[in-house]
Amino acid sequence: MNKSNENFLIVQNATSMSYDEAFKVLLGEDELLKPYAFININEIKSKDEANLIAHHLTNHPNPTREACALMLLEMSGAEFFSDCAEIFTDSICDINPNVCRAIIEFLVKNPPLASKTLPFIIERVEKILADFKIYEKEFGAFKDNKMRNRKNHAKNKKLFNLYWCLEAISEIYSEDKFFDIVKICIVTVDFLDYTIREKTAKILTKMENPPKELLQKLKNDKNFYVKNLVYDKICKDSNYRDTL
Repeated sequence: MNKSNENFLIVQNATSMSYDEAFKVLLGEDELLKPYAFININEIKSKDEANLIAHHLTNHPNPTREACALMLLEMSGAEFFSDCAEIFTDSICDINPNVCRAIIEFLVKNPPLASKTLPFIIERVEKILADFKIYEKEFGAFKDNKMRNRKNHAKNKKLFNLYWCLEAISEIYSEDKFFDIVKICIVTVDFLDYTIREKTAKILTKMENPPKELLQKLKNDKNFYVKNLVYDKICKDSNYRDTL
């Protein structure tokens, strides 16, 4: 049997494994089979199973993390992931945008998990913004340091993480965290990268009464997509806050 036929049989067997066999694979160390194992899991029956699944969202090869994140969107038993808020936050900061996007969508579909995860995301953003202040001393003000400076890899990675964390906040926003989130927006509203300002604008549109100063600043933004988001908010709702 040649190598290609052998690989075909391995994949064929992997995609047709039973539920129990799939979890045996996840308990093992064969990272080549693990992405296929997730295809065969459509239900979580316990916290132990949920913890094993969540374990594969971080510190595993890219195909495993992505397959795991995408599987979450299709399975039942989300309630068993109630202790996984910190892992979900780590996954939102994954280097693979497909993982980030899938986890955010999963949280949107499961509000109780979203409410538990939101404080961790806010804390992560605060840490990222604190790191930016450190980078400012070494590389210059973050407002003047463009993404095109590819040598500054660490900072660009933080910017990528910030983008997805802000996207998560905009999707699972809660008025209970209004003041914590406003503190974040006060900083991110001035970022040079327009995608950060755009996510900030998206967050403000989810607030019942967003601060007037922030809306006005973004309303005058040079980027069309940024100012268009808040312009619609101002036009539709005149009851925004006059002061911070």
